[in-house]
Amino acid sequence: MKLYIYDHCPFCVKARMIFGLKNLPVELIVMLNDDEATPKKLVGQKVAPILQKDDGSAMPESLDIVRFIDKSDREPLLNGKINPAIGDWLRSVNGYVNKLLLPRIAEAAFAEFATPEARDYFRQKKEAAIGDFAELKSHAPGLIKKIGDDLRQLDKLIVKPNA
Repeated sequence: MKLYIYDHCPFCVKARMIFGLKNLPVELIVMLNDDEATPKKLVGQKVAPILQKDDGSAMPESLDIVRFIDKSDREPLLNGKINPAIGDWLRSVNGYVNKLLLPRIAEAAFAEFATPEARDYFRQKKEAAIGDFAELKSHAPGLIKKIGDDLRQLDKLIVKPNA
């Protein structure tokens, strides 16, 4: 199997983790961020992650990939209850955390930014969505304090150390 990813993408991390948890091999393919053709050819739209199965079919959506791989050996690992409070926490944090993360991701040495065009593609798309990166970076101290406070709240929601 092949897993098409971006290193910076949290959904891709989620899809990658199930392979590690189950000790299953997978070929990782890091797409350039401006490569629209590959994901469109595989699933009809520019998304990541994408799992290309051994039969050649392809599946997008991180949670669908996780469920498919987790059940593939008929010994699922992920069978605990979902804590709705954590979902609420994630929705709350998602409202601002990208303003802290994306300007820094745009400068990082990720494989998906191996060409100047790929890095520019990312920057232009994300700045159009959330605002000028330089301006956002000027608000970093407040955002760092906010995520610190929110992480302390998340700690209270995790009921098992291995959750």
